[in-house]
Amino acid sequence: MNTIYYLKQKRGQAMVETALVLPVVVLILFAILEFGLVMNQYLVLTAAAREGARIAAVSDDAAARTVVNDAVASIGSAGLQVNIAYPGGKREQGKSVTVTVSKPVEVTTPVIKDIIDSAFAPDAPVLTGRSVMRVELP
Repeated sequence: MNTIYYLKQKRGQAMVETALVLPVVVLILFAILEFGLVMNQYLVLTAAAREGARIAAVSDDAAARTVVNDAVASIGSAGLQVNIAYPGGKREQGKSVTVTVSKPVEVTTPVIKDIIDSAFAPDAPVLTGRSVMRVELP
């Protein structure tokens, strides 16, 4: 009789421990997932800046902006800012061109979004990709 009572008590203890630990484990899993998604956004922005700098080095700014917009299509272009800068403000062969692509972080999980919004309030964190290449006039 004591064995049955002991087993029921242990099962109840395991359920209570699970109820306490499970939300923390799920939150950590969602945080890992969101970190991966944000890292993907950063890599896409960096690749878009590189593509934009490659085109800006041999073509005009409008073509570079088009390439950047096409490159970020997979993560969406809401809030996207593209800045193309030349040293001295003038495009010259042999000088550098800097393409900077910025976009606010987009978080999909509501709980993680609330945590990030409260941590960075009122400004949302912004991801930035930057690339510098030498201008080659055709």
